[in-house]
Parts: sequence; C-alpha cells; structure tokens
Amino acid sequence: MSVISWNCRGLGNPSAVLHLKYLIRRYKPDVMILYETLVNSNKTTDLRYELSFDSCLVVDREGRGGGVAVFWNNHVNCNITNYSSNHVDIEVADSGKGNWRLTGFYGYPEGSRRRDSWNLLRQLSQRSNLPWCVIGDFNDILSSDEKKGRADRANWLINGFREAVGDAGLFDLFMHGYQFTWFKSLGTNRAVEEKLDRALANDSWSQHFPNARLECLTATSSDHYPLWLVCEPIQPTSYAPRHFKFEMAWMEDPEFANFVRNRRIVFGNKEPKLSGTRMEI
Repeated sequence: MSVISWNCRGLGNPSAVLHLKYLIRRYKPDVMILYETLVNSNKTTDLRYELSFDSCLVVDREGRGGGVAVFWNNHVNCNITNYSSNHVDIEVADSGKGNWRLTGFYGYPEGSRRRDSWNLLRQLSQRSNLPWCVIGDFNDILSSDEKKGRADRANWLINGFREAVGDAGLFDLFMHGYQFTWFKSLGTNRAVEEKLDRALANDSWSQHFPNARLECLTATSSDHYPLWLVCEPIQPTSYAPRHFKFEMAWMEDPEFANFVRNRRIVFGNKEPKLSGTRMEI
C-alpha cells in the first residue's frame, strides 16, 4: 500500500490538479490525503472522478481556509472511523498484516493554537491500540535543524511538539530526499524553509512494516512538497547490469574527442582511443 500526503494549497488552482494527476500517474498511490483544499465539498467530490479514485471523504473548508480530503481505491479496504477539520482517521483492513490505523493530520496553522495541535495528537493516540501511522502537515518542527533561514523557532515550540509526539507513543520516520518540505520567499534574503510535513509511527506499526519508505517529492503549485509513503516497497529479485550504449551522433560534435580525453573515461581496464569515426576499446 502507498500513500501520498500533500498540502496542495487549493484545488481551485488548475496547476494543482495537473500536479495531482502527475503524482497519481507516476506513483500510483492507493490513498491520497490532501490538506488546505480551499474549495467546497462538491468541487472536491467531482474531482474524485477526474482523478480515478473509487471513494472519497471531504471535510469542508472553514471560511476561506482549511479543507481536508481523502481519496482511496476500494481494493485497500479503508474505513473512515472519525474526522475533523484537522484530521482524518482511517482503519485499514490488511489481509496479510492485520488491521492498522492511518491518520492524516493537519496542524493548526495559527501560532496561537500550537498547543491545540499537540493536544489533538495526544487525544488521537488514546482512541485505538492498533499499529498507527500519522502523516501530514503538522506545522511544527522537532529540532532547530529542521528550519533554515530567518529567526530560529522558539525552543518552547520545538520542545512542546517533541513532548506531544513522545506522549502519543510515536517516533519520526526517516525521510528520503530533500529534508525541508515547506518554503517561502526562495531566492530572496528573506527565504525560509522548514520541515513541517512528516510521517510518525508507533513501534507496532514499524514492526509490521520494517521496510517502509518515506520520500519527499516535488511539486511547484504549492509551497509544500508532497510526501510519498510506501508501506512495503517491492524489492528487486535480481540485479540486471546496465550496458553502455554508444551513440554515433556523438562523433559529430567537434568537442567530443576533447571531452573523452579530458574525462579519461575508462571501459574496463582500457582507455578508449578515437580513430576517425570509430571509438576503439
């Protein structure tokens, strides 16, 4: 099973929909969780057909902000157990691993409501004893290393989130790829980047999925990058060596011979020799 989680910053943006279609085509997620949809439920429900998912749950935006949506395909057997404007709880019936719990989490973006986010995480941890994974935009960081640019985040904010994660019995899953998932004012002297999006899990979930892989993807229509979680990555059964292929068109480039000599490309234990229109090994 694979999950894509993304703060898309508005499904009314045509480029966001195009990026969603690309992510689905490229990574083929079984479940997609979106935050800050910024549109009403009818718009999001119609999008389900456009994105070719079997089912969806939509939590309407509040005023001009917010909005959460979950899309999934029926073969993964998902059951929505509860939800709010800041989370969606999903129980996954896995025939091989047994039932486990997936939560899409959207932390309050207002700085004055950080404690509300932490307490919500604590409350969610008390609702089930199933193996649990939480993925989403937490609007918090776990260490000062997860912020780059501008003033440092206050220690009490970092410590408060870290304590909430510990109280919920969770730990941070290692993330492959770029380590900052949110950005602002890139290319200016006011640029800032932070790791606001992540996946957390408890020990029993980690034991069920010891090879799970979390990766930070790219998308240009939002100031957040999507996350891709693969619970059980497919391991290659055998290694197929890649063979070198030479294009004769390279010989037409007047700089090609110098490039080869300067790079001192070695094939096996031999250095290539250029002779007329041939490369001798």
